[in-house]
Amino acid sequence: MMTQLKKQKMDKEKVLGVVNEVIVDKLTQLIEEMSTNEFVDMIKDKLVENGIEFDEDNEEVIFEIVGTRVLPLLLKVCEWGIGKEIPTE
Repeated sequence: MMTQLKKQKMDKEKVLGVVNEVIVDKLTQLIEEMSTNEFVDMIKDKLVENGIEFDEDNEEVIFEIVGTRVLPLLLKVCEWGIGKEIPTE
């Protein structure tokens, strides 16, 4: 009975490790997609759809805003993946 419980626990831990790995991989892919010019183009399209005017010269502002949102998300995903807080200062 005890051996069976240990085996189940070990199997659950292995499964949890695999599940966490797949989740981190998928979130990393999402973050990478959010760091592309295509993502910024999608945002610019949404701005136009919402009647928000912007000048192509101000495109850098959009990149900066995206960066301020994507980098913290990436850090949180990494923290979750390794189970520890990452110092940012």
